[in-house]
Amino acid sequence: MKTIVISNRKGGSAKTTTAVNLASELAKKGSVLLIDFDTQGHASMGVGCQLSEECGAHSIFLGKTLSETFKPTIHDGLTVSSALEFFDVYEYADLRGVLKSRFKHEKIAEFFDYCIIDTPPTFDALLKNSLEVCDAVVIPFQPHHLGVVAVGQMMRAIYQSATQIGRDIAEIGILPVMYNPHINEHKLMLEKVKKSFGENKLFSPIGVDIKLAKMFESASPVVLNPKRSKGLRDYQKFTSELLERI
Repeated sequence: MKTIVISNRKGGSAKTTTAVNLASELAKKGSVLLIDFDTQGHASMGVGCQLSEECGAHSIFLGKTLSETFKPTIHDGLTVSSALEFFDVYEYADLRGVLKSRFKHEKIAEFFDYCIIDTPPTFDALLKNSLEVCDAVVIPFQPHHLGVVAVGQMMRAIYQSATQIGRDIAEIGILPVMYNPHINEHKLMLEKVKKSFGENKLFSPIGVDIKLAKMFESASPVVLNPKRSKGLRDYQKFTSELLERI
C-alpha cells in the first residue's frame, strides 16, 4: 500500500480538492482508503459522506479501531474514514504513533492499494501521525507570494517532523493549483518555487476550472464526471506523474 499525505498549513490551497480527486482517480486503478483528518470534514463530503459526531477517523485517538470508522462512498473502489466533528487534538497530551499502530495491528496495507490522508491546515499531532506512515507528501499551493511562503513553511515542518520521528519521507512534491499561465505573477511564482526547491519537486499545475469548486455541491469529484474538463485532465495528469514517482 502506498500512503500519500496531502497537506498545507495555509487554508484555501485546494488541499481537500486535491485529496478527493486524487483518491477518486486512484480508485479507478485499485482499492483506496481516504482518511479525513480535517475536522471540517470537507473531504468526506466530497465523496458523498457526512462527517460524524460519534465515530470518525479521529476516534482512533479515543480507543476505536480504524476499520470501525470505514464508510462506503460514491465510488466502488473508494472507502472513507470520515472526520470526527468537534475533535480537539489539543485536549490530549501524547498522540504519537497511534495511526502507525492502527495500520500495523489492523493490517490495513493488506486491504488497500492506496491510502490518501487529508490533513488539517495545522502543524500538530494529526500531521505527525500522518507523516509517520506516509510514502509521499503532496503540497498544493496557489501561485502567489503567500502561497510560496506557505510552501517553504510546510517543507520545514515536514523535515522537522521527519527528524523527530526518525524516518525519511521518500517523496515530497509541490502541486500548483488554480494556475493561469496568462498571469505573469503565476509564472513568476512558479519560477521562484523551481529555484527554491528544485524543478523535480514540481508537478504539472492544476488550472482554473469552476467545476472543481462546484464538485462539493454535487458530492462528485471532477475526475468521476464523464464530461471532460480542464480540471479532470489536469488531475489525471497529476495522478500519473505521482504514480511514476512513487
